[in-house]
Amino acid sequence: MKKQYLFGRLFVRVAKGLALLVILVGIGFCVLQYSQANTAARAVAYRPSPYLKRALARLKDTFSATEHIVSSLNAGNRSTTPNVQVPRFPAVIGSNTDFARIGDELSRIDQERQQLKQSIVSRFETSVGSIEEKLRAYAAALQSSPSPTPATAPSPVSTVTSSPPPASRQESLFSSKLGTSEANERSANLTQRKELLKVLGTKAENADNRAILNEAADQLDLLSKLLPEKFETPAAAQLESPSTLSNEPQAEPGRKLFLSERVAGQLEQLRGEVRQMLLTSWTLDDAFDQAADLNSVERDKSREAILAQKGIWLSAVSRILIGLLVTILLSFLILVFADLVQAQLDTATSGGIMADAILALRGLARPSSQSESPQSLSATMTPGEGIDTDAQL
Repeated sequence: MKKQYLFGRLFVRVAKGLALLVILVGIGFCVLQYSQANTAARAVAYRPSPYLKRALARLKDTFSATEHIVSSLNAGNRSTTPNVQVPRFPAVIGSNTDFARIGDELSRIDQERQQLKQSIVSRFETSVGSIEEKLRAYAAALQSSPSPTPATAPSPVSTVTSSPPPASRQESLFSSKLGTSEANERSANLTQRKELLKVLGTKAENADNRAILNEAADQLDLLSKLLPEKFETPAAAQLESPSTLSNEPQAEPGRKLFLSERVAGQLEQLRGEVRQMLLTSWTLDDAFDQAADLNSVERDKSREAILAQKGIWLSAVSRILIGLLVTILLSFLILVFADLVQAQLDTATSGGIMADAILALRGLARPSSQSESPQSLSATMTPGEGIDTDAQL
């Protein structure tokens, strides 16, 4: 029997296997996309910076050393040292949460750093500030009264005792970036301000004010020991007169500036200069700035890495979803077309069988209709043919 529709029948037979193959190919495509996305995400993932870790460790050690020096100074100076905590940073820094914790810790360290700085000059500023207030009050009294009396201190001042420098002279509050010339300049300026306080103390008429100024001078001498060791300065370097300071306060137009106001302005300027010379360029400042800068840079890198990873995974997920959709659609179409072809083949087969049956029936009916009866055959025979037949019989 001759086979027809060879390719159609072959397609129907392999349709399920073909659909399964499409599904396997689709799954393989999705796995490949996932693997590529995972590799790309790992490639752009944030890696903890060893520089940041070392900077934080240095900040922690420097903070502890600074707190020790300040505590030693304040203990000998009978000043209160603020309560501070040792910095605590995450052991592993690899997420935005870790950077947030570091940022909070740096904010706390910055506040405690300022408190430590303020504690070493608080007694000096209290002494000088009290003299400023008295001088300004005296000047105000001069303006309102033609015969003012000198102001007196409301309470006696305790005697000043010399305090030893910090226990460890090998340690220093100041950064190594503080050059020799700048260190010499700061030391010389502090010496000038100390001499100015002593000169003002000798000129003070009130004994309490004189004691306060002498105490402030002793405090300044003690604080000057925090600076690095002095180096030899050039002989040509001349110091300005300790009795005067630049930028003296100006009186209001039409009013004479009293001597007490000028001295109060000088003391105010002196306090600002002392803060500038003693509370800047600390080693702790350098360590803090370095850690804060590195933390900011690494935090930005971490955010960029996270955004890059999100972009990679979003792109991969979109391709995987499209691949799954195409796989399901192709498999479904293959099975549907296989059913349609099978239906067509069944129809064609049944039609062929019916056609063969009809032809067979026609073939059987044609010989019976064409056969003739004996009478008709004998009628058509000639007389001679009939005699011969009888003779033969």
